[in-house]
This record gives sequence, structure tokens and C-alpha cells, in this order.
Amino acid sequence: MSSTREQVVTAIQDLIDYRHTVFGNIVNIALKGELHHLDGAVDIGETYEFKMNHFRGLDDINVNRLIKLCEVIDENIFLMMEDNDIDVNEVEFE
Repeated sequence: MSSTREQVVTAIQDLIDYRHTVFGNIVNIALKGELHHLDGAVDIGETYEFKMNHFRGLDDINVNRLIKLCEVIDENIFLMMEDNDIDVNEVEFE
């Protein structure tokens, strides 16, 4: 049987993974909407790393709601880590 601490680490990892999913939705919605001019700007095989700041200030209400959700998730991840003395090396952020 696993400990409560191990379950909290699992919950934090799940939140991190979900946050990545939500951020992916932000990117997809923005690239189909306000940032449509960037869709296809990166050639196949190339990568571009978007940051949250690329999407702050957009008018799309859906993007803004998802940004707020990411902020809530981030806050709770770090609060749970602090409350349970969980080190950043115990979870995978990437």
C-alpha cells in the first residue's frame, strides 16, 4: 500500500500533466483564432516553444479562461508541494 505522500505526488503529477493539456488547448484555440496568421508558420520537423506570455492579452474569452485555469492549477501544484515538503525533483514538469 502506498503512503499518503506518494498519493499526493501522484496527484501533483496528474495536475502537471493536465496543465500541459490545457496549455495545448490554449495554443490550438489561439492558432485557429486570433493568431491564425502563425498557423503553419513552422515547417514540418521544426519546433517552436510557446510560452504563456504569447497568449496573454488576446481577446479570445476561451483562451483567457484557460489561462486562468492554468494559473489556478500552477498555484495549487506549488501549494501542495510546499504543504507536503515535495521537492521539484520528485515530479516531472516537462
